[in-house]
Amino acid sequence: NEGVLTRNKLGILPYSQTKIDATAAGENELLYPNNDWIDQLIKDYTINSRYNLNMSGGGEKARYYLAGTYNIDNGLLKMSGINNFNNNIKQVNYNVRSNVDLKITKTTDLAVKVYAQFDDYTGPVGGGAETFKRTIWSNPVMFPAVYPASLSPYAQHPLFGNAITQAEGLYVNPYAEMVRGYQDKSTSMVQPQIEIKQDLNFLVKGLSARLMSYVRRYSYFDMSRQYNPFYYSSTEQPDGSIALTLLNGGGALSTGTVGTEYLGYSPGVRTLNSTFWTEVAANYNRTFGEKHAVTGMVITTLRNYLTGNADNLQASLPARNQGVSGRATYSYADKYLAEFNFGYNGSERFAQNNRFGFFPSFGLGYTISNEEFFKPLSKFITSMKFRATFGWVGNDAIGLESDRFFYLSDVNMNNGDFGAVFGDEGLYGRPGVFVNRYANPLITWERSQTANLGLDVIIKDALTLNIDVYKNKRTNILTGRTFIPSTMGLTATVQANTNEMESKGVDLSAQYNKAFGNGITLQLRGNFTYATNKVLVYDEPTYNANEYYRYRVGLSGAQTYGYMAERLFVDDNEAKNSPIQFGGIPGSNYGGGDIKYRDVNGDGVIDNADIVPIGLPTAPEIIYGFGGTIGYKGFDFSAFLQGSARSSFFINSENITPFATNGGSQNGLLKVIADSYWSESNRDSYAFWPRLGPSFVDNNTRTSTWWMRNGNFLRLKSVELAYNFPQKTTKKFGLGSLRVYGNATNLGVISSFDLWDPEMGGNGLGYPIQTVYNLGLQVNF
Repeated sequence: NEGVLTRNKLGILPYSQTKIDATAAGENELLYPNNDWIDQLIKDYTINSRYNLNMSGGGEKARYYLAGTYNIDNGLLKMSGINNFNNNIKQVNYNVRSNVDLKITKTTDLAVKVYAQFDDYTGPVGGGAETFKRTIWSNPVMFPAVYPASLSPYAQHPLFGNAITQAEGLYVNPYAEMVRGYQDKSTSMVQPQIEIKQDLNFLVKGLSARLMSYVRRYSYFDMSRQYNPFYYSSTEQPDGSIALTLLNGGGALSTGTVGTEYLGYSPGVRTLNSTFWTEVAANYNRTFGEKHAVTGMVITTLRNYLTGNADNLQASLPARNQGVSGRATYSYADKYLAEFNFGYNGSERFAQNNRFGFFPSFGLGYTISNEEFFKPLSKFITSMKFRATFGWVGNDAIGLESDRFFYLSDVNMNNGDFGAVFGDEGLYGRPGVFVNRYANPLITWERSQTANLGLDVIIKDALTLNIDVYKNKRTNILTGRTFIPSTMGLTATVQANTNEMESKGVDLSAQYNKAFGNGITLQLRGNFTYATNKVLVYDEPTYNANEYYRYRVGLSGAQTYGYMAERLFVDDNEAKNSPIQFGGIPGSNYGGGDIKYRDVNGDGVIDNADIVPIGLPTAPEIIYGFGGTIGYKGFDFSAFLQGSARSSFFINSENITPFATNGGSQNGLLKVIADSYWSESNRDSYAFWPRLGPSFVDNNTRTSTWWMRNGNFLRLKSVELAYNFPQKTTKKFGLGSLRVYGNATNLGVISSFDLWDPEMGGNGLGYPIQTVYNLGLQVNF
């Protein structure tokens, strides 16, 4: 009610004072419901199962390895048995792996491998994540989830609650949506593989060859079976009884989709594809004079991909890639190392003159700890190695999937919007021609040039340090040309390899392993990555001198652009005496209590020209983690923490706008908004939420610094406690080893942002990150 009145003093109030008082007093829940949809529909926990089994064996001529897993994941939904089917989430995953290695001759090895994975899913229509969202975006006080069957004893269906919206539609009843039907999904993937290795020492010492091929078949389908719920509203009769009114029975006053008492069937997505891969390689590995180690490899690959879901001729054609690559290395006395790699790859996506790309790389290494002069330090520094690499790689996975052949145009010869009508009476017409993509034979590989310096150190055989510093430059980045005059008459976006970007960073990792004489073992590990990037070349127009901030060159590729929010307007008069915002009318479209933005270019209006780079990149520039394991007499305890820093995220203000409706959905009211919002009686220009309203306020939902938050966090990622039974015990039962353990993941997070898990970013009202507890038993025979 306050949201309506603060925007329109004469607005129609959605709730009477009687309903407000009765709901607050907890009176008849069928007439004055107060639903906690999350509590009614979502359980606090569920129990899942994991089973793993593997076995191996064999001899000199043949070896085998068999493995299988069987996993059951159950849902968190509360089911009441209102239907004669159970549509709670249940996902069953099982996969099998078989490896057989055969010694065909003294010089020939054959490996046959088969891997298969199958997933079967049953759950509510739309999935569990959608159910969770509906619990947040549904009105809690307009209707109960379901009325007792006794109120309409002759009905052959559940009596779901609902009400008529102001737009003359029906609200979303999240309970009815959850139980109205079920969806089945099935995924299958089978991959048989064969590999032959041939020792060619009898031809050239150190020479060998290898052939590997596999076929992968993938299939997916889903289907749903559901009924249309019957919805009712209730009124109190003079005698105190409750009468129900059917809202969607199909009569003259029926609203919304007519209810049904049977399950319908809806086919879903079907995906079928097949991949064939083969590679042939020749390897050379030989050491001369005990100091000169030489290796080499040449490999050629071929990939063929075919989809069974093509909806046009282009997509139906087999997708093929072919390439040859190689590597050569030289090592002298395990001290001086050199390496050369190359790739010569072809892609069907580019014209013949740009189809193949050559991508070389070079590397040098120096193991200084193997030098004679280093021996005095060897007691402290066990090993030290310097590394340097420089090279290029290519990427043809650019653009949209529909832009498969950039060098061919995509023309619609049967476009009715561009057709023509002939004759005096206009009885004869022909469709026109429309260009969806212009041919561009100049589009080619995206290239990435990387330089890397590295250092590997082992101290006292206990502490291992790895340090890498790198710089990467990407060129030929595909982008749509942003400034093409409309006078050219083009109907499709022109693309070109114009943009460039530079990335640089540092990777650090450390491991410490130590066994103490009293039976205590200690393992510590940590990692730290700092990575940043900036745009070097960006296809953009020329801006006015006072709008230099609109250029993207020099800024991160993950930079967010938005408006600078100063505060909330004190009142309508201040809004009327400030720059016009987004062409609105001060005191009407926006006013006191709404967000006031900065006129960056000073032209007296707030529009797109005032958008500036705001905050840190949305992708964290720092990722780090640390943890370890301590063991004592069969027990071991481990923990690992993971964090990120130097990032910003932006709250999706539309998702949390209180009372706003979107079709039959209606946002709820978060406590943080109820505790801090601008009002006539509390004109706090820095309140969390602007002035309330019954719907979305365009002025306040713009991307701006008002909704910007710090994305830094530190998470307790995992904790595990385990016990390994001593061999004396396991041998009594004929076991090789026996281990029992308990672990947990995502136990907690430290962050300056406390509305929801910061790792979810701005969309915090989605399906939450779950804490998982495991109890396990591992047995080896």
